[in-house]
Amino acid sequence: MSTLDMASSGRPLPAPQLRLAATLWRIAVGALAVMPVGMAVAHRSSPVFLVLSALCSLAALAVEGNLPSFLRQALAALRSPLGIAVLVFAGWSALSVVWSEFRGVSVAALGEFWLAVACAFVVGRALPRYLTRQAFFLLAGAIVLACLMMVIELRTGLALRHMLGRRWNSYIFNRSFLTILVLMPALAIWFALNLRRGWIFALGLIAVIVAAMSNGESGASVVGLIVACSVFALAWFAPRAVSGLAAAAFVAVTVAAPFIGPISDRAIPTFIHEKLARDHSRERVDIWISFGAAIREQPFLGAGFGVSPRMRDTAVAQKVSEADRTLLAVGHPHNVPIQIWTELGVVGAVLALTIALLVVSAIRRQPHLIMSASLALMGSAAAVGLIGHGAWQGWWAASLGAAIAWMLAAKKTYLETTA
Repeated sequence: MSTLDMASSGRPLPAPQLRLAATLWRIAVGALAVMPVGMAVAHRSSPVFLVLSALCSLAALAVEGNLPSFLRQALAALRSPLGIAVLVFAGWSALSVVWSEFRGVSVAALGEFWLAVACAFVVGRALPRYLTRQAFFLLAGAIVLACLMMVIELRTGLALRHMLGRRWNSYIFNRSFLTILVLMPALAIWFALNLRRGWIFALGLIAVIVAAMSNGESGASVVGLIVACSVFALAWFAPRAVSGLAAAAFVAVTVAAPFIGPISDRAIPTFIHEKLARDHSRERVDIWISFGAAIREQPFLGAGFGVSPRMRDTAVAQKVSEADRTLLAVGHPHNVPIQIWTELGVVGAVLALTIALLVVSAIRRQPHLIMSASLALMGSAAAVGLIGHGAWQGWWAASLGAAIAWMLAAKKTYLETTA
């Protein structure tokens, strides 16, 4: 009898409990695997799949009698330096509600972001051993199907959504492409490890993703893909140098965040903005200038977690020059370090930097292939964070959480095949 058939007490589980637990694990795996298709249909839906996966994982552990053991292991992980840093950052985020001028907005943002983080933590610790060969093939099929669905919709002018009266803006697939982007590294290296001529399948997967992205409007996903491939190649040949550069880059962008707008304004030539007009590069720089001005008016505590959508209406906004004040109403600064500085001040920025450096340190201790792929994942996410979406959006946190779970599963496969 397998140890998976035993309760935590060591007694065999009755057959009905075994069947229930197995069903719950299958649902948890399936929810995580079909996330790309869900995002192709509803572009903010990744938290639904992650929450379902986490709940089913916890339920399966409870049915097996393994929940107390899981909780002890989870608490031990939270007592690690990285776990403590994340908890302190979460605490500072919650404390910032006290001085937020829009507490309802802050509380809603806290729930959206930290629920996704908590579910990612559960899934990352509970599910990787159940992400088997069949699960990876299901994920691959879901990614290919999602790409095909989006290409068909884009090529037909989103006619089906027009007919159904749903949102038909072509940019709604930007989030879908970014989800596929961060799921790609783990799946690519799993192909390489487990299939004959696996690198060909990995390259084929990347080609499918590139072809789909070429039909969309997500400049951030294209940048992220380029960064992911470049970082993987560089890390493969010079892992220590790349991890050191990653740490230095996080320090640089964190320190420079309040001044990124003026620096970019002077450093980026006009012809570059003209070439990137479709991706609104000029507008992004202007937004960074506006939020940077707000940071410099309130650098220590920030305006409160998640307040960026209402930044234009805060007291600190009134201290910003009228020319820069207008763009404080865009929703968020399209740059994660700037948003952290804006909302959580220098304390939040230091805590976020600490987490990033601890993650880089953890990645450096991984086997070579896993380290290269993990740095590629981190590099692509960081690139998107510097030019793309809001820092606390639940769909992005959920997509990254799912990507980490798949990477942990790929690591498990690697360790088993090289043992």
